Amino acid sequence: MIPDDDEFQGMRSDWRIGLSGDADLRSRAVDLQLQAEKHRYTYLRDWCGVPIIRLPDDIITLQEIVFVEQPAAIIEVGIARGGGLVLDASLMQLVGLVPRVLGIDIAIYPHTHTAIRNSPFSSWIEMWQGDSTSEKAAEVVAKFIGTSPSDSKIVLILDSNHTEAHVLSELESLSPLLPVGSLILVADTLIEEFPAGYFENRPWDVGNNPLTALNKFLERHPEAYKRESAWSRRALISEFRDGVIRRIA
Repeated sequence: MIPDDDEFQGMRSDWRIGLSGDADLRSRAVDLQLQAEKHRYTYLRDWCGVPIIRLPDDIITLQEIVFVEQPAAIIEVGIARGGGLVLDASLMQLVGLVPRVLGIDIAIYPHTHTAIRNSPFSSWIEMWQGDSTSEKAAEVVAKFIGTSPSDSKIVLILDSNHTEAHVLSELESLSPLLPVGSLILVADTLIEEFPAGYFENRPWDVGNNPLTALNKFLERHPEAYKRESAWSRRALISEFRDGVIRRIA
């Protein structure tokens, strides 16, 4: 017999719990991603014609987050080639929200400006160039959030410099600006699961990465933030494993 909706939702909940706790399957997924990255798998896709550096599982999960959480705005730290900002704006429009997207990066290149300007979502996207850990960045974010309703949620995505010190500084400076209920998605927590020394010529590695920063941040602020396992382990092949937290106070 075909299950009714309540039964089906219950079954899916059980399946998700099983998936999230399957350490062997996750290990195999990481191994698969390591093999796929030999072909630069993360870099191979576009979103609405703009290159996006994100895994397909994470794109689907973000769609679910935007639909369920109904954020008033999305802030993305780390713009790269612009596809993430276009994704954010398009998903907000798709679910019936008025898109409001802010992108921050230490360097925004001409090709990124061109890609955003030529996108059909350009009127809903703002960009600011500068250090995401600076006082000025906090001022820009505070001003941007301040134009949203006071009871709204914001989604903040951190995907720039992946050292523990930098990510921890971003969390300490930007997260207090978010309204209660907002979500923070910390990218590339998977660095902790990759082999030591994998990221050659990069300052981050096992023991020094976004996940270690996030763990320290949660230890410092247990009363104000919690890890959202329902979103953190929604995807199998994911850059955000255990990297989604919510402001609760």
